[in-house]
Amino acid sequence: MKLFNEKGNVSFDKVRTKIAKLLRLQTSSNAGEAANAAAFVEKLCAKYNVSSTDCKDYDPEKDEVIEFQVGKAYRKANVPEQNLIHGVTKYFNGQTIITYVPSNSMFYEPPKRVMNIIASKGNRIQIELYLEYLIETMDKLADEAKKSGGYGTARTTYKTNWKKGFSKKIADRLVAMKNEQKRNGKPELNEPALVVLNRNRIEQKATLAFLDEQYPNRTRSRRTRCSGVGYADGSSKAESIGLNKQTGASKETLTLTGN
Repeated sequence: MKLFNEKGNVSFDKVRTKIAKLLRLQTSSNAGEAANAAAFVEKLCAKYNVSSTDCKDYDPEKDEVIEFQVGKAYRKANVPEQNLIHGVTKYFNGQTIITYVPSNSMFYEPPKRVMNIIASKGNRIQIELYLEYLIETMDKLADEAKKSGGYGTARTTYKTNWKKGFSKKIADRLVAMKNEQKRNGKPELNEPALVVLNRNRIEQKATLAFLDEQYPNRTRSRRTRCSGVGYADGSSKAESIGLNKQTGASKETLTLTGN
């Protein structure tokens, strides 16, 4: 996730929003998490020449719902990326919709499909950040698994199935995390279950209303059953991926703090 707008300029709304989220993380009961957040706040403030005081209560248009595209456009469904996009978006109380974009070619080409996210404006940063982390992690580990396996000419199939298994398990884990928060709240942020449930309800209602208004005639896509060589290996590997820890050695240390 980049803190830049379409013209390549710094989006200070995004910077301030991100700092505001990190400031809230500094109250975490997890000492390491709080320290990481504090360090990153200092880094962002210095880099973009902003004051943390100005960001403390910054919560821009928290009830505004927006639609934005993630990922590339594909002629065929990219099931692994779709699994991750849908799982992360649902974790943050959003909705997903597959739309089609026409080709710009002078020759006929079938339209490509893209996956759009409908979510609250305040959640966009974390959605994009964690999708970037998860997709990069999946691609890297799938390449390693493909190289290390003795699967001959079936290596490409193995890699495809591996990514499907990995992405489905990550999506399932996000559902489990969401359900756990509904029962017990988020003690690390001093938020009881009632607070979490109320915010979930408000955001889910708002994003679903937006989806109904913009896409009243949408149809449900059919779920595809996945299996085959590699699927179980990818699913098993996904169990070891930290969803509450770091977003990569060269990236910021953030925690999945969605609702």
